[in-house]
Amino acid sequence: MKRKINLTEADKIIRDFDADFSVNAKQRAALLSAVKTSGVFITAGQTTPNIMSSHWGTVGTLWNRDVFVLPIRKSKMTHAIIDETKSFAISVPIKDMRNQIFLCDHLSGFDANKFEKLHLHPARARKIPAYTVAECGLFFECKVIYWADDMSPSQVDPELMREMYDGKDFHTLYFGQIIDAYEK
Repeated sequence: MKRKINLTEADKIIRDFDADFSVNAKQRAALLSAVKTSGVFITAGQTTPNIMSSHWGTVGTLWNRDVFVLPIRKSKMTHAIIDETKSFAISVPIKDMRNQIFLCDHLSGFDANKFEKLHLHPARARKIPAYTVAECGLFFECKVIYWADDMSPSQVDPELMREMYDGKDFHTLYFGQIIDAYEK
């Protein structure tokens, strides 16, 4: 299903951010903790938004910017949406949502509207053309400033290659500048 995105409008929204924005230590710690433990929700797209869960990623500083590095397999619907919109949102649960995250791991956005299937509610992101998961309590909006989609099998550790890439469905690493972070 091909989506029509008005990139001019999306670009205007994404460009209209505070270049001096910074994620605070509490938000950074909460994000990293959730990624390592229960997982987070990643959302992308506005016309037909998609949601996925992630247990991988890291937050840090690159190019003097707060950045979240998000790995997504090329076979995922969210991958195609981020390629088009150059943005994504991270929704961090503040209550136990492990069941929804588990179910989200096992549903495909190509086959179902995951918001409906998981009984979750989309909430409009503040600065990017996307939605967040309303039931969560901490949100990060990211503008993609770099992506690496040319993983070479010869450059991947052999053990990691066997564990993660037996089917050769490699990840693209999206470097998302965090342009907004807020709590509900």
